[in-house]
Amino acid sequence: MAELVRLRGPLAADSTAQMLHLLLVVIAAWTAVAFVVTLGLAPITLYRIVFVGLLELSLLAALLLLRFGHLRTAATVYLAGTFYWATISVSLMGGIRSPTLLLYVTLPVSAAWLFGLRGIVLTTTATIGAILIFASLEMAGVPRPRYILGTPLGIWSVAVQSILIGTIPVGIVLRRLRETLTELQEHQQHLEEIVERRTAELVQARDQAQEANRIKTVFLANMSHELRTPLNAILGFSHLLLEREISPEKRADLEVINRGGEHLLSLVNDVLDVAKIEAGRTVIDLAPCDLHVLVKDIVEMMHFRAEKKGLALSLSPTPHFPHYAQTDAARLRQILINLIENAIKYTHRGSIEVRLDARPAGDPAMREVIIEVEDTGAGIPASDHNRIFEAFEQSGSGIVKTGTGLGLTITRRIIDLMGGKILLRSSPGEGSCFRVSLPMELSDGAGLLRPVAERRRVERLEPDQPEFRILIVEDEPENWIVLERLLKDAGFVVSVAENGAQGVAKFRDWNPHFIWMDLRMPVMDGLEAARRIRSMEGGLDVKIAAVTASGFVRRRSEILSSGIDDYVSKPYLPQEIFECMQRHLGVRYLYGGPDSSPTSLPDLNPEDLQSIPEDLRQDLRQALISLDSGRVADVIQRISEVDEALAKTLSTYAAKLAYTPILRATSSGDGVAKVSP
Repeated sequence: MAELVRLRGPLAADSTAQMLHLLLVVIAAWTAVAFVVTLGLAPITLYRIVFVGLLELSLLAALLLLRFGHLRTAATVYLAGTFYWATISVSLMGGIRSPTLLLYVTLPVSAAWLFGLRGIVLTTTATIGAILIFASLEMAGVPRPRYILGTPLGIWSVAVQSILIGTIPVGIVLRRLRETLTELQEHQQHLEEIVERRTAELVQARDQAQEANRIKTVFLANMSHELRTPLNAILGFSHLLLEREISPEKRADLEVINRGGEHLLSLVNDVLDVAKIEAGRTVIDLAPCDLHVLVKDIVEMMHFRAEKKGLALSLSPTPHFPHYAQTDAARLRQILINLIENAIKYTHRGSIEVRLDARPAGDPAMREVIIEVEDTGAGIPASDHNRIFEAFEQSGSGIVKTGTGLGLTITRRIIDLMGGKILLRSSPGEGSCFRVSLPMELSDGAGLLRPVAERRRVERLEPDQPEFRILIVEDEPENWIVLERLLKDAGFVVSVAENGAQGVAKFRDWNPHFIWMDLRMPVMDGLEAARRIRSMEGGLDVKIAAVTASGFVRRRSEILSSGIDDYVSKPYLPQEIFECMQRHLGVRYLYGGPDSSPTSLPDLNPEDLQSIPEDLRQDLRQALISLDSGRVADVIQRISEVDEALAKTLSTYAAKLAYTPILRATSSGDGVAKVSP
């Protein structure tokens, strides 16, 4: 018996072919049995023999096709034979009311097993169409031949045949569904494992990125400290020496050193600004601001640079530009300085115009403030409009490139942080226009921080004041020597400790009024030293100010919570030191003229220059035009051999880089009035 139901041939290993072979054998056997069982219920006619015979032939044909390896053809023959059998049975056994309609139900199941979705669609369409035809015939009253009655035995025979036809396909379909469900569960589990693995990888990547960012921050902070520390010494000593009476040649050399140090400091600050923005450490601090005063001060400050290049710098506000608004004045100042500096740097003739405007921003209390900086420079090609805003990128338009290429990068990122936009309109040969739009809330000016009064050079302490003892806690000799000399020259009593532990001990023994505390020192850092001093007798009375060279300075609240009253960043200006001590000690100073201000220069009369030889006057003019400080100093030295008083006046102007008044004087003829610096 097992040999009869076993499939042989090319499809012997195919499970679907094996099951179809088994189903064909079972149906063929049952059809024969049913034919014999129903012999007594209906006469044996040719019609009946042909009817059963055609079914058996279709089953036999399907078996042979399987034997020779034609699975799909065998399946098609099987379904066609079954459909034929069901249709004839329904027709002969009662039509639409016949129990043989059950045979139609089994066909889509078999089709689903053998042919999938397409087989279901085709078979279902055929069976529904056939049933619809039988229903139509019934309604039309068309007579149908009947050779078997709906006896219980006949109904049983049809039911058994329907069960046999449907059992195997249903079982296989259910098994496939179970296998599919198992596969889906395995796939889901696999996906969950992938998600867990990818999540772990992302967490690891995030941790690595955070660690890399932390390392970068630490590196930049350390590099900032290592760069700012010697810069503080360079700029500090150069400032001290420039305040002395020295020869023009030495003054020119010191000016070169000072400018080089300040340039290096600006580069360090640019790199740190970008790093702080990327690290999310830049915070926009909104406060009432006098926009008119802020912009006017910046334009006036930049006016001298533009004048040295023969450029006209103008400011054009409209009536719509607000007077007071809530904004971050320091950041807005940085934006304006960067844009105007760039315009001056890359414009060689013509003018630069700063235009101010504003328009409504939806909320009545808000305005969209618009600032445009337009120049008549070489212009920027359209291909470079996006590139110039990237870090360390500059225009490739043939312009001489200076600086780091970070100015516009910082500017755009600050504008983004402030919720604004920056647009560029430029083309080669037609200049450039940078347009900044910033949302600002209008203000009435209440609580406005007024501009700081003009800084003046401290000469010494006012008389009739108590002795002020100042302790410097600093591990770098170059730095404490500068600060010590600055304070002693002003009249303070100064002592030095070279680390935090020495600072704590010296405070206990010496009881100073004010402590300048470096934050990073060996043995004990500044914050720990400050905490220990505060816990000692008299520690709450002393004023402590931090001196830090870190570009990533801690938030003021964090510093104050450690017992620090104030802080100054390296490199510092002497005025910053004296102003900090004045705030906390109430100390009074005697001042000289305004520090580093052209208004402190002596009068320079054009007729004075007429007394020197023409060749010297022309050499001086050419040196001034070239902006070569060394060459200017050489010419002034030659002038001193002719007119020592004039040379001294010219040296004072040159030391302040006030070249324009000298240039005007060399260009003026006899009888021209006194030149105002």
